[in-house]
Amino acid sequence: MKIIKQCGAAVFILTAVFSYAKDYTFENALNRTLAIDENILAVQKDVYRAAAENRAAAGLYFPKIGVQGKYTRINDPIGIDLNSIRDAIQPLYPPSVILPDFYTQVQDDNFFKAQAVASMPVFTGGKIRAANIAAKSSLEEAVAKLDGARDNVLVDVSTKYFRAMLAKKVVKVRREYMNSTREHADNSAKMFKAGTIAKVEKMSADLSYTQARRDFNSSLNDRELASVMLQSLLSESEPVNTVSDLFVCHKEDVDTLEYFKKLAFQNHYSLRILNSKKKAADANIKAQKSTFMPSVYLFGTRELHEHDLTILEPEYAYGVGFEWNIFEGFGGYNRSKAAKRQREMVDFLKEKQLKDIDTYVEHFHKKMLNAVYNYEAVREEIKFAKEFLRMRTLAYKAGTGTSLEVNMARTQLLKAELDSLSASYDFVVSLSNLLSLTGRTQDFAKYQGKCL
Repeated sequence: MKIIKQCGAAVFILTAVFSYAKDYTFENALNRTLAIDENILAVQKDVYRAAAENRAAAGLYFPKIGVQGKYTRINDPIGIDLNSIRDAIQPLYPPSVILPDFYTQVQDDNFFKAQAVASMPVFTGGKIRAANIAAKSSLEEAVAKLDGARDNVLVDVSTKYFRAMLAKKVVKVRREYMNSTREHADNSAKMFKAGTIAKVEKMSADLSYTQARRDFNSSLNDRELASVMLQSLLSESEPVNTVSDLFVCHKEDVDTLEYFKKLAFQNHYSLRILNSKKKAADANIKAQKSTFMPSVYLFGTRELHEHDLTILEPEYAYGVGFEWNIFEGFGGYNRSKAAKRQREMVDFLKEKQLKDIDTYVEHFHKKMLNAVYNYEAVREEIKFAKEFLRMRTLAYKAGTGTSLEVNMARTQLLKAELDSLSASYDFVVSLSNLLSLTGRTQDFAKYQGKCL
């Protein structure tokens, strides 16, 4: 009796805790996790970075305008001294004519220069275009990683959310089972006292109740652990109560394997990442080839501080220039080879990823169909198990059956009910994995609506 009271007290405490828990639908849990998940927030920052770099690459097409200035001090002023010529021609003039000094100062020993400069590429051999393709590919890769992180959240949330729901339902089933075994134990005690059954029959009933009570207490702990894991995932300070129920679709409501494979090959984030890397590798190959081409540009300058200009320096200038790297120690050639090998590496990785995705999709699709078959079979089994238990109980009360037979019938019903819940959980988790692989996580609500 003391043990029963302690068990009842534990049940009361846990029930009180969960009665004050915060209700969460699956959609609420998914949206909250998407909003607070640190990995998603980090990848979002990477998307912002890639977007900024993409805009920076686009700026390579525009002219560059700037201002340059410097103050300089030299050892002596710079001048043009033609006094040797003056001295040579002075005798040709009358004594009364004295020629002026033939020295002109061109540059003071202290001077300041300031210029507005502008340049614009006209032809770069494809360098700018390759840089833009690479930057765009980097942005596409970052977006694909973000989509992948969001897709993975569906699996994480569905696994923990519906595990908590499963644990809650298991507690309910085991409570009913425990109450049934207790009732059977009480009836057996009365029948033993009346002398209608042997002591071994009463002992069988008591043992069954003791085991049921132990399993029920274990299920309470499992429910609390599942709730704590979900609470941690949602970053909640108070207990969380799951509201959305487990579900299983009919076979005809489940899309075909070919449908899921087609979507996975189109949308899976890892393939999109590899496609972006392939574009970046192709752009890198073109960029390395462009190093063998000349770069042509327009330029212009305008002096902003004319006071210190010399007679040999213009106020403004403009023109066309070019640069052509003729030899750089085979650096461009080897970088081009490295870029080609990178492209080949991406091709091999993509082939492997296609095989892995094909295997994963088939695995989860079959697991989902198995869950459907198991659920439908177990539902029929539950009907027979309930009737079988009823008949065994009547036979026991009539004295034509044994307590062991009643316990076996009740255990069969318990197993069928638990298998039904397990099949529902397997279906939901397999479905979320399939939708994550296909990049169609938004379809989860559609299945949830039509399969309840």
